[in-house]
Amino acid sequence: MTVASGTLLVVSIASLNIIWGYPWLGIFSSAISLFILGRLLSSLMSPKLDYHLALPRSVPHGFRLPIAIKCLNRGRLPAMQFLISFDHRNSHSGRTSKRRRAVNKIFEVISPPQPVTLLESGKARRVTSTLRFTSRGTHSIPFIVTQSYFPFYLFRVTQRIDPQQEITVTPRPLDADEDESSRGFLESMGEWSHQLLAGDALDYTGSREYEYGMPVRRWDFVSWARLGKPIVREYQSPSIQQVYLVVDTSHEANGNDSPEKQAANFEHLLSAATTTILELGKKRVSLNFCLTCQEDRHREEGGFTQIDSESMLIRLANADVTETESTNQQIEVALESAHQSPTLILSNRNSESYPYPLPRSVNWIQLKAPDKAQQQTLRAGMGR
Repeated sequence: MTVASGTLLVVSIASLNIIWGYPWLGIFSSAISLFILGRLLSSLMSPKLDYHLALPRSVPHGFRLPIAIKCLNRGRLPAMQFLISFDHRNSHSGRTSKRRRAVNKIFEVISPPQPVTLLESGKARRVTSTLRFTSRGTHSIPFIVTQSYFPFYLFRVTQRIDPQQEITVTPRPLDADEDESSRGFLESMGEWSHQLLAGDALDYTGSREYEYGMPVRRWDFVSWARLGKPIVREYQSPSIQQVYLVVDTSHEANGNDSPEKQAANFEHLLSAATTTILELGKKRVSLNFCLTCQEDRHREEGGFTQIDSESMLIRLANADVTETESTNQQIEVALESAHQSPTLILSNRNSESYPYPLPRSVNWIQLKAPDKAQQQTLRAGMGR
């Protein structure tokens, strides 16, 4: 029962007994009969819906994801006066660890329930509900909740349906305004990639409308004056650079760091790797990717794979910490495969903990939350 039906029942009983003098037994018998009939009618008219969700392969961490829910009335009777929404509780666990689920809430339902007044039999209706995932990994979509209020919002019938679909939440990129460590890494990454492509002659590939964050060193003023909006020229290197990226998922053995600090450092590493993949993808280089996590089951010979950027981010989303010994062996095999090509290793530990000599073409970056002195060392190491 709803507040409306409870209020109506109390007012009816009081008015019939006090004003009209009807006996209590007859009043309660009528109320129970009406409740049973109304409940049967509400169950009979409750919507019988099939759902289909339009989902992307992945979504960035913290992104507000509008999900289109297509509901089809498969019942013989029309569905009336019902609401559609996602269950706000963490109904599914996904592939995240128990410790992470206990600390963080996996998702938040941003939009309110979407009302549908009438949906005829055999017809479909599309509504949109917005989720925001707050934890990386592969998560199941929460239950779809349908609340029917027919007739006249006197009764509520709730149905919870499992859509049985999953989505991968990729690590969030680093923000230059977040802290000094992130700002220093982004600046150094820009310098390193600029030096990597500095010797190549660039060919003009066309012009495009300016978007926030694009470099503005090559304004196309003629097109800007003609179209009335800012336009920039785009150039591309005729020779495709082969760049090798290794993400070290082990952690430095340090008794001073708490488990929370180690987890924060690992998430910072994955965010830096996400930023690197996105930035190198914009420069149109041929990126070879190696993730030393044991869950990476799709390695080719030498430990590297050539896949699209989204597939790399999906692998990062499901990464976990590994043992240092096995990681060292995988890095050694990867460096032998890369030969003298430009290689970037992102790690939470210092390069001195790696037992083998590093080639001159390798840049090892330690990604922890450093103090000012460590940050100066980080920038100096990135200048090679």
